[in-house]
Amino acid sequence: MRTIGQRIRAARDAAGLTRMGLAVALGLGSESTVKRWERDECYPPVKNMAALAEALGVSVASLMEASE
Repeated sequence: MRTIGQRIRAARDAAGLTRMGLAVALGLGSESTVKRWERDECYPPVKNMAALAEALGVSVASLMEASE
């Protein structure tokens, strides 16, 4: 079973984005937040999931799934 952080990382890689590129697309200002998400140190806020999914070119459901 993959974690949400692993799914974010896989989607980011598939989209050809760097952590910084994703951070800029989301208006985060730095890549540290994306890094923490990918390491499952914290989770993206629910209110930002639609923007995150759009930036990655995936559905919110695919990011939230408990398994694939």
